[in-house]
Amino acid sequence: MHTLSSGEIAQLFQISKYKIRHYIDEGILVPKRNPENGYYYFEETDIYRLYQIILFRKIGFSIQEIKESLLGEKVTPILEQAEQDLQQKIEELVGIQKTIQKIIHSQKEMRLNEITFVAKDNRYFKKVPNQIIDHNTINYSQAAKHNLPDLEEPFYIFSKQDTGIICLKSIKKRSDYTFPAGEYACKSFIAKDEATIETQIQLFLEELKYPRTSMILYENIYPSLAYPDAMVYTMEVPL
Repeated sequence: MHTLSSGEIAQLFQISKYKIRHYIDEGILVPKRNPENGYYYFEETDIYRLYQIILFRKIGFSIQEIKESLLGEKVTPILEQAEQDLQQKIEELVGIQKTIQKIIHSQKEMRLNEITFVAKDNRYFKKVPNQIIDHNTINYSQAAKHNLPDLEEPFYIFSKQDTGIICLKSIKKRSDYTFPAGEYACKSFIAKDEATIETQIQLFLEELKYPRTSMILYENIYPSLAYPDAMVYTMEVPL
């Protein structure tokens, strides 16, 4: 049977001889030694064992976990569990990748400090309960107790009767405010504080050159994630 030296097997698996020696010292790789020169030599079973070790290390197993795994008759149950864990990690990473892509895409597509005209469908909004509002912002610790959905997407509604009412998306029969389908004048901007938001609202209304009857203000989550200390808001007025 053809055998391999430490150098040859290190080259075969593209790892250092130090790592191979470490696995030998830990007792998870047990090659034979040449009695004449004391050098280790590796047979086919040692090659398969090293492949297993490298695979387990890539999966994330510790040396101790590999020792325990290799004591069993089969490693299939361990690999099945590892496959499930890896699939979960893959799904988590894909989710993170999609979020990053949305942030990048939104940065490229959003036109800041410029009025645009966009067609919108019917939209309905319901007031956020007063008990979770604190200084005109959502108290998220209180909100958690009410199990309200989509709290990460609040909308500020301005109308003839109300100013800056915090709402969430709703359905028609439960809504407090309706914004009908049609063309809307929109403008997005970056703000670090409330004063900037108020200034931008005033400038927007002056640019439109006609009295508003209603307006929506909301934060754009994905563009905002690209800034360390600011948020991107959008204002919309029906035409």
